[in-house]
Amino acid sequence: MKPRTMIVLAVGIAAAAGPAAANATMAYVSQSARPTGPSYVMVANDDGRGATRITKGDYVSISPDGARIAYTAGANPVSTVYDLATGESATLQGTCQYLLTWSPDSKMIGCTTQSANRKGIVTGNGLGLAQIPASLTGVASIPVADYITAPGNAVGMGVAFSPDSTKVAFGLMKFSSHAPAGTLYVAPVTDASARVAVLARGSSPVWSAAGIAATQSTNATVMLGRYRTRTVHTQIWTISPDLATKTQLTRYRARGLMSGPGAAAWSPSGNLVLGTIGGEDVSDMATFGVPGGATRVLVKNSIVNPVAVSADGQRLLYGSGTEGGTQYIRTTGLNGKGTRTLVSRATSVSVTAGWNG
Repeated sequence: MKPRTMIVLAVGIAAAAGPAAANATMAYVSQSARPTGPSYVMVANDDGRGATRITKGDYVSISPDGARIAYTAGANPVSTVYDLATGESATLQGTCQYLLTWSPDSKMIGCTTQSANRKGIVTGNGLGLAQIPASLTGVASIPVADYITAPGNAVGMGVAFSPDSTKVAFGLMKFSSHAPAGTLYVAPVTDASARVAVLARGSSPVWSAAGIAATQSTNATVMLGRYRTRTVHTQIWTISPDLATKTQLTRYRARGLMSGPGAAAWSPSGNLVLGTIGGEDVSDMATFGVPGGATRVLVKNSIVNPVAVSADGQRLLYGSGTEGGTQYIRTTGLNGKGTRTLVSRATSVSVTAGWNG
């Protein structure tokens, strides 16, 4: 699904005629003030200042070391890796789209791949892994290895690399299945067949030195007025660094179509998981204590997309806004106070491992 793009203010933004900078700490997608204007890939400092326009695009992900970005653009999306210091770029082969998850060592990208029938209808989602060359000089395109084949599979809802970049965690299900039918696996990046199941009905992994935080989905039947309706509820589980122990972190009592909590990022010390609670019409931002799952809702009655915890563990980065309305890139403290807007009218934000805005 193509990520939504929003409008961005163009004040203080310069177009890059060549290399943008040696590196950056934030990348995001903006749009012109015209509702039908093009969206642009931007890079900036960790506080959103010094923004530089790179190119047209709809989705962007910055490498953990801040040296490169990967972005997706076009009606028939093409993904590209761009070196911020040299201005050189290379396309990712095939249907490597969106997701565009960097490994911690900034040498690999995991991405969504697709297969389609003769009518153009998608028949499966897969997982592709691309080794990014040390230099893009003379490189026109980068091969994307077919790690999990697309036909008949559905790999999505997040992919995460281990801290040492040697393993990858991913959710895998039959393409036609509902979310609870999937399984969260971990496998060496060199051998997908050596995968190990770590969480039934698991998806959306977030991996740090503290282990993996992931979302587990279960079918539920709820009452909507006088009628019983089937839906899906979620909880967050944590998995130890050695993958030997799994623990249910949250015990959220979801009501109606509200789906429950999901994980987005770990704090550097491993004592908090940043994520959301929501479902049907809202997505509130919250932190969950580790261990125990103590929940603190910080942004209520909104649509938020948590992104990262600052390197000093004191601030949270997130996208905020309403459907069809103005979108913002914001930070707030662990207590929900001291909220600041870094960029107005922007989306698809990504930051480096050292982000400290």
